[in-house]
Amino acid sequence: MKEREAYSILAVIDFSESSKEVLKWAVCMAEKLSVHLTILHPYRLNQLDKKEDVVSIKKKIEFDATKNFELVAHELFDNQKVSFDFRAEVGFIQDRIEDYARRNNILLFIIGFNLIDGNEEILKEIENEIKIPLMVVPQPKNNLINQLPSYSR
Repeated sequence: MKEREAYSILAVIDFSESSKEVLKWAVCMAEKLSVHLTILHPYRLNQLDKKEDVVSIKKKIEFDATKNFELVAHELFDNQKVSFDFRAEVGFIQDRIEDYARRNNILLFIIGFNLIDGNEEILKEIENEIKIPLMVVPQPKNNLINQLPSYSR
């Protein structure tokens, strides 16, 4: 068995309000388990005009995603002792998850309900192909993260 440091948690976000809850849970779990956290923002290039340069569009989307993540990360990660990285990757959610799971030792995969609502393919793919534990974070109606124990130092 590999050392604990070789394991990670994978959190998938789309920058919605649900994503903030996903990140809060992911940070809490990564700190509790003393593992690395990877935050993944999968996106699709399905509305391109034939005249648009795909490479330029990808760079702009990834630049914007990184800027959006930095805004969220500032408030979530400043006082935490969690190692993390952020990735914006083009592709279907389940393909990006499967690729990451194939190359890394994932202890837990965390996603917001809004990203899987109505898309049973994602759940089937995780269950049948990826085979890693899954945490689905509900819509942020009643800020469930406040019910978690505090790990402040």
